[in-house]
Amino acid sequence: MRPTLFALPVALVLFCSPVLAQPAPKPLDDKKLVTKVYTVKNLIVGREKGGVVADFDALVKLIFETVSIGEPKSDGTGAQLVERDGGALEVRTTEKVHHEVKDLLEALESLQDLAIDVKTEVFELDAATYRQLVNALPKGRSKSPVLFAIGREVIGVPESKPEDLELPAAALKLLKSGRIVQTSSGRFVNGVDSTVSARKVVIPFKNDPAAISVGTKTSNPLFVKEGFALNALLVVSADRRSVRMKLTESSTAVTGMQKRELFELEGKKAIAQSLDTEDLGTTGSALVADGGAAIFKLDYAPKDKVWVVILKPTLFFQSVEDQLKKEGKSMGPR
Repeated sequence: MRPTLFALPVALVLFCSPVLAQPAPKPLDDKKLVTKVYTVKNLIVGREKGGVVADFDALVKLIFETVSIGEPKSDGTGAQLVERDGGALEVRTTEKVHHEVKDLLEALESLQDLAIDVKTEVFELDAATYRQLVNALPKGRSKSPVLFAIGREVIGVPESKPEDLELPAAALKLLKSGRIVQTSSGRFVNGVDSTVSARKVVIPFKNDPAAISVGTKTSNPLFVKEGFALNALLVVSADRRSVRMKLTESSTAVTGMQKRELFELEGKKAIAQSLDTEDLGTTGSALVADGGAAIFKLDYAPKDKVWVVILKPTLFFQSVEDQLKKEGKSMGPR
């Protein structure tokens, strides 16, 4: 029986040990300086490519605005930020501040989980086809540059189907009867104003007497760019089912050319040229369902033509994409 008598207290000690008080976590040192290196390459690739800040300087500015790094010293032994190759940020500060820096960088990285993929198509129509297009659209609004958007009528409707996110068949038929000028696509950061579609033709002109014709090699090349740029401020809704798009067009059209004679040399006249231009543009807003579409009429277009842009936003979630890749699937509209 002796073994049994001794086993009982041992068992009691083992059973009670987990409820003993745990030591308090050691406070972070706010005196000793420690050097750590953070990889920030993905944060500074540029906003239009999915980065969170425009460049390294913008990231440093944000850190200084958010965290008290500490006082630098002239001999280089104080608190310090160092830009290194490969998108690395070296930080020398206390452990306590490092904790704040780490939290800030993780918060910035979390913003990258959500982005907006936007596909744009630019169509050229004649005036008659454009009028038919406006009439074919539900509640067509010829006075607004945003002619149509698939938004509130399908957002949050359980019985909505994939075909509900498509443009009306009659409108699609009219668009396809026109000429497609260009298509483009890109991934854009939530809440950042970005160029989603642009087309500008370079038109050279001369006022250098040595340049006999336009395009001849010259030390003073002159040109203007005619065309459009469409910017979009994209903001995802709180329920992540739609995108609020504020669309702003900035365009330039060449309206004429002025010529004047400078002088005549060996029977050849030196002619200076200048181009007359007109600035164009318009603004409109739309709420577009994830995977839906909007139609925007540009103020710019070639003579006797109308250009319209079809915008199709789709929400992108990096965490979801990573999981689906593991499963051998791809992410579609939500």
